[in-house]
Amino acid sequence: MYAAGPRVENAFLERVRKLDDRSEPMAETYRRIRSLAREQGIPRPSYERIRCHLRSTRLRHDERKRVRTLAIELAYNTRPADHVVADLLRLVE
Repeated sequence: MYAAGPRVENAFLERVRKLDDRSEPMAETYRRIRSLAREQGIPRPSYERIRCHLRSTRLRHDERKRVRTLAIELAYNTRPADHVVADLLRLVE
């Protein structure tokens, strides 16, 4: 039987984020995380916890990328401002 901890430290979650490779399934990232936890001597987090963390991290990354794109479009006037602002407001909702 293995040990599982309900609380995962932020430093460990940061390492999880850095190990994440979007070209591979989340399960593969989880396999790497298990060995990382074993090396550090900490209880390994559950697959569900890692999956939720990766999903939220990926979503935040996508949203930030979209906001940057919209800001550039607004700054360089490549699209009508009312369209860009409408897209930005949809991201906030």
